[in-house]
Amino acid sequence: MNYKIIFPLLTLIGFLTSCNSYKIKVYSLSRNIEYVETNGKERLYAKSPNKSIIFISDSTVNYSKIYGHLGAVTTIKYKISNDTLILGTKDIYGKNLTDNNPDFSNIYLVNNDSITSLKNDEKYFSTDYLKSSSEKPKGFYIIYKNKAYRIKSQRSADRILGKIENMDSKRFIELDKDIAKQRYGINKKYKTLEYK
Repeated sequence: MNYKIIFPLLTLIGFLTSCNSYKIKVYSLSRNIEYVETNGKERLYAKSPNKSIIFISDSTVNYSKIYGHLGAVTTIKYKISNDTLILGTKDIYGKNLTDNNPDFSNIYLVNNDSITSLKNDEKYFSTDYLKSSSEKPKGFYIIYKNKAYRIKSQRSADRILGKIENMDSKRFIELDKDIAKQRYGINKKYKTLEYK
């Protein structure tokens, strides 16, 4: 046997198995997007900046904040106690974070799906949760000419909305779930929009 090859190989295997691999976990703020009318045209507008908290190791997170196309990323030390995430008030270089970020929160309730700020109730959802919830859309119903249509996909939405002449999105009104159940027999777990 060639011991010159076996010893370095066993050392390498031991080193690789002893290293802790850390899975990066990303939590993103659900942005408040609304339509704003300017010069007679409706445009999408994000009321709040795009923020995320990215766990990059067992002791540091990246806190990013993006307005439009400009933003910054700050690395912060953290600790988790029970179900509470506590971020440091200074970044790893000693710069105070509340100086340039008056809305910065350093205490959060944490679980696998989300992180919720205790200061301003901002809720950050994990990318795993957002991905799983977007893969399985629940669907909704549209009521048009007193008939209920179930919308399960883009194809069914195009088919139903194609029946509406001169469609105006402002004419859709959300029905109360009890009324939708009573009038049309729609399960209360579904959202129902009526075209008036």
